[in-house]
Order: sequence, then structure tokens, then C-alpha cells
Amino acid sequence: MRLQQTIIKNILLCNQRMFEPLNKQVITHFMATKCFLRVSGTAGILMLAIAFLAPSFFTKPAYSLPFSRNLIQLADQHFVTNKRDLLIPVAVFGKDQRQRLPRRYKKLDRQIGLLHNPRTNTLCTAFCVGPDMIATASHCLYSHRKRNKLYLSSFLFKLKTGKKNARIYSKLAGNHTRQSRRYIITGTSKLSRKPPIGAARDWAVMRLERPICSKGWFKSVDLDHSKLEAAARNKKLFQVAYHMDFKNWQIAYSRSCSINRNYGGLTWNNIKKHFALPKSLILHQCDTGEASSGSPLLMDTKQGPVVVGINVGTYQQRELTVKNGRVIGRTKYKTIANTAVSAKAFSRKIDALKIANVIANKSDLKLLQTHLRQQGFYKGRIDGLYGSRTERAIKAYERGSNQLETGLATTDILFELDKSQIHPVSIETSAGYRPKTKPQPPNK
Repeated sequence: MRLQQTIIKNILLCNQRMFEPLNKQVITHFMATKCFLRVSGTAGILMLAIAFLAPSFFTKPAYSLPFSRNLIQLADQHFVTNKRDLLIPVAVFGKDQRQRLPRRYKKLDRQIGLLHNPRTNTLCTAFCVGPDMIATASHCLYSHRKRNKLYLSSFLFKLKTGKKNARIYSKLAGNHTRQSRRYIITGTSKLSRKPPIGAARDWAVMRLERPICSKGWFKSVDLDHSKLEAAARNKKLFQVAYHMDFKNWQIAYSRSCSINRNYGGLTWNNIKKHFALPKSLILHQCDTGEASSGSPLLMDTKQGPVVVGINVGTYQQRELTVKNGRVIGRTKYKTIANTAVSAKAFSRKIDALKIANVIANKSDLKLLQTHLRQQGFYKGRIDGLYGSRTERAIKAYERGSNQLETGLATTDILFELDKSQIHPVSIETSAGYRPKTKPQPPNK
């Protein structure tokens, strides 16, 4: 008798839709890239899969006109889809309940916008958390590199205004010196694709070059999962995002979202084994579409909607049947729930970024790197450039001194490190910061 069995596989699909560079006369389809991780095991267990840059597991081509690199053209650019080849919304649960913003939420499109990088042709949703600050999914910033280079200085955040079809734009802070990374706090800049999967680290908050969120921004509220489930049962939970297949780039409202920890016959005890920081992971069934990664999961309160999480991807299941080492059958991917990062992972980091006095010049950053190296936290070059090694070293220092881990190169940390040296040096940053000194007693 020939043996048949079901092979366990955990697959992390990294599908991100990108616009092909083209002019207005040319139509092309979106391109996607896929990353697979395979793990074999015993019979009877479902395969798990998670997709980042929310739902993108369809094969039908989608058509659109591109974003223009010229801001003036971008303001007047319209995006249309071919009705014969509409995107298939793979994370709609049951009946599609997505709709235009209700009247009571009409101002939310001035707080939720599109984050676009014309250099890498990536697109996500982002939302305001301060007059000059936004939040989104970290893979929207870091997942697409060209020749191992980041193009953070090329990102544009587009926001609607009160005027019809009017948009305002801002680049990220530090884009002129190509040092935008100094003004970003993120859960991870390199998403883990092997279990434990880092979905709960997939968040980022950043400063903008201009305060275009002055019309309003969201407050982030850290709630336990039991309270989130209660809010969902009371129909207070909803999600707002831009979707590529919805109303020609009108913002979409997904009402009455459900939140649970047991889906598709899988219990939370089995699901959480595949994720890092599962306490910060939210599984929800808000209807989403392509480009909704980085969108806010919102809860109604008496003071208005507040953010309880960031939508980052889609959780799916699949089974493979193997006979004599060969796959003889496979089921289609079944979408179980969407994944979101709880506000408990990033709410305190937003407050830290608001007040942070970030080092702006090379000489002070070189001094910071020197102090971090002397204390054993930094092993890179003393080059005055803020990169992943400097960020990790600062986080290690903050962790060792029981501070909130931000990874920001601030004048406060520079002063703390300099003060601990046997021969401290005089510090004066381009931000105009000078270390506080005790007043000298008057001479008698």
C-alpha cells in the first residue's frame, strides 16, 4: 500500500504590487514578487501563510495609470481601472461591505492618506499621528530595495484637503540630506520570514518634512485583547484605507469588524507558535484590498475614532497531499483573517518621537558612534551616517539603561554618553542644544 500524507508548510508570501514605469499612453499590469518558506512535518495539520502589503494572492492582471514623479502632475493625476480586469479583493469576508465614508466620518480622509515612493513604485496607506507625523507598516518602507539601497527620501505622503480633488504632499523629514531614517522609529527594518514570523513588529512611525496633518490626527490607545473583542461585539470597531479596486481611489470604509483568536479550526495556542510577540498581534476580519497595508484599525469613542492597531497583512491556510514524496493534490489558499499590530507595540514610541531632539549633523553622530563603540554597543565604522548598525547599538544602550527602545540618535543620549566619559567634550549640535551645567557659586 502506498503511503499518502499531508505535508505541513509555513509560507511567507511577500507580494507587493508595484506600478510599472510608464507614460499616460501606455497601459501595463502590476508586477508582484513572491518569497516562499517551506517547512515539512506530519499529517493532518493545515498549512499557514501570511501575506504582507495586504491581500495580493490573485492572478488576474490589474491595470492603472501611474503616479507621476512631478508633484504638479501628481496633484491632477487620476487613476482608473479597467472594469473587465478588476482586482479581486481576496480579504473580503462573506459579503463585501466596503463603502464610501459615512457622513459622520467625512473628515477622516484628511487624516488618512497614501504613502507612495515613485523611485521603487510602491504604495501603501498611512495615517496622521501628529501635525508632522504619520504611521504605517514597516514593510512599506523597507521591503523594496534596489541594489541594497533604501530610497526613503523619495517617499511622498499624499493627503486630501477640504477642496474638491485637492491634495497636499510632504516628503519625509531629512530627505534633503538623504537621512530620513534618523526620523523613523520602527519595529523592524528586516521582516522575519521564518517562524517566529515578525508580523507584530511590522509598524513604523516617522516625521514629515511639513506639518500637513494640521487638520487633525489620531490618538493611539493600548487595549487588552479582551477589550478589543468586546468593542468588536458592540460594533465599535472599523477600518479605513485606500484599496486599488475600490471606487477609483476613493477611501474605503469597512464597518463592524470582528476580532477573534480562533479561526478556521485553528486555536490560538497553535497560531501563536508561528509568530513573534503574539501578544501584540490582532487577527481581524475587516474587509481590505490591495494597498491597505499600513491602514488604521479604529474604534469609536465619545471623543471620536482612536487607533487600536495597524493593518499589515493576510493570514491564509492551505493543504498539500503527498504520495511517495510527490505532491498529488493541493487545496486553494483560504483566507482566514487579516493581521494587525496592536497599538501597545507603538503608542509610546509616537510620544517619544514627538519630543525627540534628533542629531542633525555628522560630527555629533560620529561622537555618538565613538561613545557607543567605547561602551561595546557599536562595532561599525565611525562615519557619521545613521544606519541599521547605529540604530541597533542605540537600542542596545537604551535597553541596558532601562529606557524606552527607540533607536533614535538624540542629543539626550549623546549627552548621557559623553557625561559618562572620563574626559567629556563640549557638545553643541546644529539643533542648538547645549548640555545643562550646574551654576557656579559666586566668589566671596
